Amino acid sequence: MNADSLNSRDVSRQQQVGNLLKVHSKSRVLEAAALEFSEHGYSGATVGRIAKRAGVTVQTLYSAWGSKRELLHGYLESQLAGDFHEPGEFGDRFIGLGPNEVLETLAEVFTETAERASLGWRLYRDAAAIDSLIAADWIEFQKLRLATFGRLVSLIPNSSLKAGIRFEQARDTAWAIASPDVYELLVSQQNYSLKTFRDWLGTTLKASLLR
Repeated sequence: MNADSLNSRDVSRQQQVGNLLKVHSKSRVLEAAALEFSEHGYSGATVGRIAKRAGVTVQTLYSAWGSKRELLHGYLESQLAGDFHEPGEFGDRFIGLGPNEVLETLAEVFTETAERASLGWRLYRDAAAIDSLIAADWIEFQKLRLATFGRLVSLIPNSSLKAGIRFEQARDTAWAIASPDVYELLVSQQNYSLKTFRDWLGTTLKASLLR
């Protein structure tokens, strides 16, 4: 093995170590941001305190994430992803289900997601009032959520929907009922347990959409 090969391996190893450190730093900063946001909200959170919590410099934080806005975006994405690491994993839970089971599973998945992401949703909604870019992100998030509900509702045959309800109405109804705002009202304000909320959501979806 010649010197060039050794040097190439050393460079490759250094790059791998550098990438691992970068991923670790991003994760540590994200955890620190979650604590900072939960305590101070988006507007009250500071990049300096987040960096201090994470044990990194402000320069390292900006290098890893770019801005406080990107940190908030990354935090919400991490909470929404949960245990689903591959694009197909979410949809796999709905394969082969009948209409009732589709809506029951939707209620279950939404409740699991809401439990993780409720703080991120609330932060995003509040930050949207003072930051136009976050407001635009929030609108895109709602559009993506609507598209997801469309894919799930499309699993229900038209013959199983209530008479007179078109696909678009069924999609929009499910999207409105299983929403961050409804979760906030019932769980955060009315103190529904997660089980009570999940059961209510499944029952309400079925009563609203199915024959």
